[in-house]
Amino acid sequence: MLLGQLLDFVMVDEAWYLNQYPQARESVARGEYPSAKEHFHADGYFKGYLPYPVAVDEEWYKSQYRDIQMAVEAGNLASLQQHFASHGYREGRFPNSTVAARLSALLKGPAQQTSGKINIALISSPSVESPAPATTRPARKATGE
Repeated sequence: MLLGQLLDFVMVDEAWYLNQYPQARESVARGEYPSAKEHFHADGYFKGYLPYPVAVDEEWYKSQYRDIQMAVEAGNLASLQQHFASHGYREGRFPNSTVAARLSALLKGPAQQTSGKINIALISSPSVESPAPATTRPARKATGE
């Protein structure tokens, strides 16, 4: 399966992941999965879990996503880092200019938003040099928190 092969390249921060996701920690503790990485591959990825903390450049994030900027101005978002972890990652938003530039280079053109979270995981992962290109889709409205 292609997705499984791609996920093999995604770095998983074991300690962070298990601390961040209690359900994963409990599953690993019960022996359902031998590690956080195995949990991420089999379950966490499909639940929208991040494999490791991703730094969000809040000023850049606001400047790229008008709906996010409007939500911040209206006081509907307390933290852009939290928005990315809870919604932006699943929506295919980029957390910072470095990730956006890396994907744009792979796509050979500007990448406004990706078709899914695999791109963020792969493009952000230091263990991957050239993941498969993704398609782009139009920006979505912000899901406020």
